[in-house]
Amino acid sequence: MSVTEEVVMPTSDSFWELGKFMKTVKRCDNGYKLCDSLRQLVEQRSEIEKKYAKDLVQWAKKWNNFLDNGAEYGTMQGAWRGLLCEADSLSDLHTLIGDRLMSEVYHSVKIWQKENYHKSMMHFKETKEFEDSFRKAQKPWGKKLTKVLAARKDYHNVCRQEKSTANQENNARADTAVSPDQLKKLQEKLRKLQEEVNVTRDKYQASLNDLNSYNAKYMEDMTEVYEKCQNFERMRIEFLKKTMFQMHSCLDLSVDPRYAKLYTDLHSTIGNTDPDMDLKWWSTNNGVDMAMNWPAFEEYSPELQSISKRGKSQIGSGDGITITRIRHNRESSYENYGSDHAQPPSYNTLTSTQTRANDTNTAAATVTPPPPRQPSYDESLNPFGGDDDDEEDEGGGEDIPLKEEKESLECQLPPSPPHPQKISDATSPAQDMHTNHVKGLSSDQSCKQATSINKHNMPAAPVSDDYNGGASNPFGEAGSDDDQSVEDDPATDRGVAVKAIYDYVKTEDDEFSFKTGDVFVKLTDEDEMGWCKGRKDGDIGLFPANYVVPL
Repeated sequence: MSVTEEVVMPTSDSFWELGKFMKTVKRCDNGYKLCDSLRQLVEQRSEIEKKYAKDLVQWAKKWNNFLDNGAEYGTMQGAWRGLLCEADSLSDLHTLIGDRLMSEVYHSVKIWQKENYHKSMMHFKETKEFEDSFRKAQKPWGKKLTKVLAARKDYHNVCRQEKSTANQENNARADTAVSPDQLKKLQEKLRKLQEEVNVTRDKYQASLNDLNSYNAKYMEDMTEVYEKCQNFERMRIEFLKKTMFQMHSCLDLSVDPRYAKLYTDLHSTIGNTDPDMDLKWWSTNNGVDMAMNWPAFEEYSPELQSISKRGKSQIGSGDGITITRIRHNRESSYENYGSDHAQPPSYNTLTSTQTRANDTNTAAATVTPPPPRQPSYDESLNPFGGDDDDEEDEGGGEDIPLKEEKESLECQLPPSPPHPQKISDATSPAQDMHTNHVKGLSSDQSCKQATSINKHNMPAAPVSDDYNGGASNPFGEAGSDDDQSVEDDPATDRGVAVKAIYDYVKTEDDEFSFKTGDVFVKLTDEDEMGWCKGRKDGDIGLFPANYVVPL
């Protein structure tokens, strides 16, 4: 039951007063919230431990990288490593602490909380039971208290009226203007009030005695319920105490033998630092005790020199075909080919020279599409030789006749990309051979035709105009000087527009890169190494001639 504020005027916060047991009941709800808070505390501490472990690992990794690339060495580096190993081991311990806090402490609090606090619609079942028990124990005493308060109120009201009437009666007796009848009425009223005061006093006293006689029972009932609340709270406190001891066992690294051993090992590692050993190591590897390859007399050993004037390759490096036992004269070979032509793109597989010269039923070569070629090559791969005139002067004979040599070499050459040619009345043998190859002639026929032309120094028959469906010859064999534009002449200062057919990435500062399909200007004819000078996007540099075709 509840007492209105008018009737009950609380004068203190005593537990025995009506409704003051609610603080004790509220404590049960607070116990559940405190368990939530403890779980949150454990979870945050676990996160702190794991974050600290992670920071230790990152710190150790950073300084391990420093040692890997740094200047420290020897046993002193081992001392540095010992500090970092301590961090890694300590990281493992703190990671274990974080895991134990969550798996042992947090989990146990959650289970206990669930077992001891049962949620109902709006309240916990335990809280509701305690509140109902307190109200049941307090209800009889509350009724008696209400009667006492009502009797006290009636008694005080009658006393106040009796006192007021007594004052009026005294004043009326002294006042001559008051008639005897009025005075008599006041005296009668005073007498009734005095009787009523005695009656209300008796009722008030009786209700108060009745209340006081019930106080013992009231205190007994309330104490019984209160003890239940106390026992429930004691259980919560004892559990939290046990939980905190469990946290202590997780956090206390001083009792963990691994922790003590960790710092004992670190002390030993630092103590193993030996300055003499480190200085001896340095002297052996970087100082006066190092072995020395002192200069000694060496006999002269002639080596082949690279024929590349740009020096982009070393002797004996790169892929290619080495032709041995061949003496060659530049003046008699490719006499009609000219220096304007680039070396053909590199290829992968060719049969030997003698086999290809004798086998007429075999194709000219197994040639893969030309990949980006190296700007220079080994002198050992040069089929023309490096010092032709000197070798002839020294009496080196030719092991293969010149005619057979030229025929076999020209048969081995794969078709090279088309290049802008100078205006001439005759077609070069190499171009004629390439044209025959394009038009479907066998490689053996092309080789014989090229050999015949080289032998008599005569141009090949012009290609018919029906090449490529009636279009103009892309190799420029036919036509007169009038049909050739001056702007297409690569020797002019204005240059020739060319289009890249392969990607090329520059390897020297005096070159430039381009992609397949890029269009730029060729300024000079290719040199004996197959390089041309050109201009692209305002930059002037060198590029391989067989990577482009004229537009």
